[in-house]
Amino acid sequence: MTSGKAPRPKTDAQMGFDLLMELYDRGQTLDTKSQVELVNKFLAVREPGRQVPRWGFFLKANRAERIVNALREGLDDLRDRKPFIRPALAIDITNVETFQDGIVWDQLHGRVARTGSRDPRHLFFTRVFELLTEVAPWLHVCQREGCRRLFLFQRPKQIYCSDSCAQRVRMARFLKQREPAPSAHRQSRRDYAQRRARKK
Repeated sequence: MTSGKAPRPKTDAQMGFDLLMELYDRGQTLDTKSQVELVNKFLAVREPGRQVPRWGFFLKANRAERIVNALREGLDDLRDRKPFIRPALAIDITNVETFQDGIVWDQLHGRVARTGSRDPRHLFFTRVFELLTEVAPWLHVCQREGCRRLFLFQRPKQIYCSDSCAQRVRMARFLKQREPAPSAHRQSRRDYAQRRARKK
């Protein structure tokens, strides 16, 4: 999304993005306990020193699964250049005490940070939006047709999310070049048969 002249994101941003993509890739296949562990790991990386939300909160009414599904939909929208909107599952605007969004000056770290509701769903999506805003200069979409995964590039001209995606594209291109045209293939078989017949 940029030319790549910006310095690489900090390690905690890269770790947070990796956890987010793990939730995106594997979240729907994980059991609830593993989903909750990944959500809590992400929150711990993005907000060191803050108390991690209780497990019981996520276990009620499949909240962890709903968070994972909302994350997948939001990242898919972002990839397709649509807005990633805070999901309705986490918003109850009618109750101002449960949904709060603002900023706070963190003088110790010399920055302004967003502050959200105590509800872990609000907190999770607030931290997701902060992370995506922070890593936006390095964010790309994999150009392999079957992948289209979001990734943080390592080299400015990198267009595939991984070495395996790049290799798949190279292999498909190689195999396509090696395919003989149907008529040329038949002609070469005829020529071979005629040469063998002349030798006999």
